[in-house]
Amino acid sequence: MKLVVSGYYGFGNAGDEAMLAAVVQHLREVVPDVDIVALSQAPEVTRRMHGIGAAKRTSLRQVAREIAGADLFISGSGSLLQDVTSFRSLAYYLGLVAMARLMGKPVFFYSQGVGPLGSPWSRLLVRLVANRATAITVRDEPSCELLRAVGVRRPPIEVTSDPVFGLDLDASARRGREILACEGIPVSSPIVVVSVRPWDAGSGHLEAAALAADQAAGSLGATVVYVPFYKPGDVVASRAAVELMRERSHVLEGDYSPKEIASIVSDADLVIAMRYHALVFAVAAATPFVAVSYDPKIDGLLRAVGEKPGARAAGGRRAADGEALARRVTEVWARREEMRAALAAARPALAGAARKAARLAVETARGRALPG
Repeated sequence: MKLVVSGYYGFGNAGDEAMLAAVVQHLREVVPDVDIVALSQAPEVTRRMHGIGAAKRTSLRQVAREIAGADLFISGSGSLLQDVTSFRSLAYYLGLVAMARLMGKPVFFYSQGVGPLGSPWSRLLVRLVANRATAITVRDEPSCELLRAVGVRRPPIEVTSDPVFGLDLDASARRGREILACEGIPVSSPIVVVSVRPWDAGSGHLEAAALAADQAAGSLGATVVYVPFYKPGDVVASRAAVELMRERSHVLEGDYSPKEIASIVSDADLVIAMRYHALVFAVAAATPFVAVSYDPKIDGLLRAVGEKPGARAAGGRRAADGEALARRVTEVWARREEMRAALAAARPALAGAARKAARLAVETARGRALPG
């Protein structure tokens, strides 16, 4: 069985690479000898990192050749169906779906994150193409609701979860504090991981994160470590936040695999995060967290685990409330054991839903449609 997978792979984004690692793991749990080919910006890196085949995502000839030989085309996971990045990005991913269908191949939307879709043209394009997919799974209820709102009526939409919730860390990756110690970062005190990203200059998100990190370092006596998920942008944002702080903090400098970054999050005592997959890593590891929301996908994740954002980075005239975020740090720290237990209780269902998407993908490749 050959499966071709499309996503934001080969760009060095830890969240997207973690999703691909999880998708590969889960598909191989179902079909151990499955042949997986990812469409990647850096095929050699993808082959080496994930142990699968890879084709250049911008080469029409390579993409067409791989799809022609596939039993199933998989679109996802990740936030592929949105137009915040650009309409061109949305058109690219939907164009691949259309190509696969024109070539007579079944198409499976794998735990897709959908939205925002601000343009009427975006909504129209999603409706036209998604209605021709063979099977659709989405990672959260808001994505399902948006697909239905734009007019996707067939096939049935199944809600699963982000693949990373089911990602297993092998023994070689379980060395979070060791990695920090090797970079000269103190590990004897509580560890607070902070994840920020570039965003609207008027959002105040870096100022808010710095204030919350100061609260963790000053009041809780924690070691604050900024962990970039996507270089170089997150490194620049992290260093800018460090400059805004009063207390000492650190920026993780080395290049690490998604599983190693997940291990760092797992070994942390608290996570303050804007990056979606920093929060997914925290939930999967039952690490208490405080979220800065900038996108509906953050709210969808928080809804799934019964939490609310500590602040919002909306931009424009509404700057993120740093004082509120700092207060949330204190509040979460006070109930960290309760939160850890709640996340641990939620983890099996999330991991099971993540694996369900792989089983459904294989069933679709075998010609069995999702139940209506």
